[in-house]
Amino acid sequence: MFIKNTALSLFTSLILCGCVANAQTQPSPKGMGSEVRGATCVPPGTWFDPAINSTIGIQHLLTRVRTKDIVLLGETHAIGDHHRWHLQTVAQLHALNPDLILGFEAFPRRVQNALDRWVAGELSEKEFIQESDWETVWKYDVNFYMPLFHFARMNKIPMVALNVDRALIRKVSSDGWKNVPQNQRRGIGDPKPASQPYIDMLGEVYGQHSTRSGKESETNGPPKGPGLEDPMFSNFVDVQLTWDRAMAEAANTAVKTARAKGRAPQLVAIVGRGHMDNFLGIPEQLKDLGQSNFAVLTPWDKMRKCADLTNQNGTAAADAVYGIALTKDTFSAAKPKLGVLIENGDDGVLVGAVVKKSIAEKAGIKKDDVILEAAGQKVTKVGELISIIKSVSPGTWLPLHVKRGKEMMELVAQFPSESEPDKPKTVHGKK
Repeated sequence: MFIKNTALSLFTSLILCGCVANAQTQPSPKGMGSEVRGATCVPPGTWFDPAINSTIGIQHLLTRVRTKDIVLLGETHAIGDHHRWHLQTVAQLHALNPDLILGFEAFPRRVQNALDRWVAGELSEKEFIQESDWETVWKYDVNFYMPLFHFARMNKIPMVALNVDRALIRKVSSDGWKNVPQNQRRGIGDPKPASQPYIDMLGEVYGQHSTRSGKESETNGPPKGPGLEDPMFSNFVDVQLTWDRAMAEAANTAVKTARAKGRAPQLVAIVGRGHMDNFLGIPEQLKDLGQSNFAVLTPWDKMRKCADLTNQNGTAAADAVYGIALTKDTFSAAKPKLGVLIENGDDGVLVGAVVKKSIAEKAGIKKDDVILEAAGQKVTKVGELISIIKSVSPGTWLPLHVKRGKEMMELVAQFPSESEPDKPKTVHGKK
């Protein structure tokens, strides 16, 4: 969805991708050769404790975490093997304590009813994806997550939406947390202020990916992060803290509620590693809530450097990390992209911005256009348009019915063939 502040929108995307901790763009499998370091320190298929710099057995690991109230499982959202590791770990924890609760960053609280109905067996996969508004609020490959969703339904494990709606995030992005009225905070308490290590980490991300003008940084090496006196950076930190606090509160509340009913639950939260690496983010907010009985576990693959097992302050990346051998199916197949930032409009999908040199720009789509139909199908929600775009085959044409002011237009964009990715052709006309 479209966030008016372009720079903050970029940073928001980085956090959601789980890329904050590394402050780098997700490389393709073909480009991993020069970055292969993780496998040398964390052998695939083994658990490793960064604090003692040693591998540990699975039984030792499970003994350590079985009594924890909350277990945070990290991920990079676009890496399929991370999600396969989630399923394996959740199954192991479930064997020790069948009274599990699964919490997900992927879902805002407003779709909790869809999660409840899914676990109850009332929804098909297609209905669940639609009712949870997946294509609007998350958009990552649902096939990576679906095995875990099925595991939850098969074993009647409650699923809890940990996140908040993007409307609040947009408000924090533009105004800062302190300027969001109390009645618009969705019941979230004031986050604990960011610690200096967290500010340093977020400042590195901010500096590497954008300057105050929103342009990419041209500096070499890790730049010096900005101070909180920079309103854009301050609001960026507030956005991250809002997410962290919301998820910490939701997880802690779910455990307390279950315990009040006489249960002895363990909540396992599936979240991006940028929210938990080095015990920053959610762990800090949990401690502020008085919850210290938690564990942080995260996958470790070839794209992570051995040096990142501890940060510059000597803090471990997690209580334990699991070595992942990336496979050929590690990443989702590249999805077609029109090149627009969009949000739900009154009578269609509103275009908030058009990416330069994109298929959308070459097709003639402009900012403030309202897309009414795609491929002959009426679209009223962002998720509907995204689903249609994802179904487009390389080298095919996508007709769009667009409203521009009072004028109706027919625009047609051609998605490039796999053999000619840089030569899309478009035609457009007026009706």
